[in-house]
Amino acid sequence: MADSQAPAYQDSAQPVVLITRVGSWIGAEAAVHFLKRGVTVIGVGSNPDRISELTSALAKMSHNTGKFISCVGVLTSPELQDQIVEHIKSEGQLIAFVHNVGAYEPPNVQASEPIEQWEALQRSLLEALPMAHRVRALLRKQKGRVVNVASDDALTELPNHVALVAIKTAVNMLTAELALVEPSITSLAVHPGIRLPFASTSASHPPSTDQLQPAGELIVNLALNAKHSMSGQFFMYSEPDFLKSNKS
Repeated sequence: MADSQAPAYQDSAQPVVLITRVGSWIGAEAAVHFLKRGVTVIGVGSNPDRISELTSALAKMSHNTGKFISCVGVLTSPELQDQIVEHIKSEGQLIAFVHNVGAYEPPNVQASEPIEQWEALQRSLLEALPMAHRVRALLRKQKGRVVNVASDDALTELPNHVALVAIKTAVNMLTAELALVEPSITSLAVHPGIRLPFASTSASHPPSTDQLQPAGELIVNLALNAKHSMSGQFFMYSEPDFLKSNKS
């Protein structure tokens, strides 16, 4: 899938990716697939217990050749942003930013009231924007990629799916604008499809390869291989041509 926008990291420093809401099922699956490919993953989540559990599970997976670095907190925090940037600079070169929108981190927000779910969805979109601004220059240098993931986590509770549609629309607008103002960065959005939660990430029962869902692999393939001609666009997981063209 190489093109004229091919990243410069391939023959130099260690590739690094940044994943938001890594404690969600889609964030955890993406982390596993990145680690299998030898990529350093900086995973950000707000729930310390969930991040600790995920870190322990990933450490027990024998097929991982990459390195997982966890960062706990809210991405609007300047201190957390500084910590993440320092990790990136010390580990290698940032090649991709995976922004999970609409993805819940345990404890499950779906048990709360609709207004609380709506606020959680808004936070999933807005909290990462200051961090995206901080790493734009690093991504620009490597001709890197931004993958905005519009998850289906929120489909079950909010009335008429209106809130989820609004978030997905905002994701599309964000993707299109980033592609316009940052032409050196490949920015795209993807609907990963409805999948069961990433259930086996406890420290005592780490996930095995056959438990992984294809949505995580799709996100990783996009983050590593997406053509620059795809920038600014939204893709559905179920599109056959899209799936065929992005198999690694």
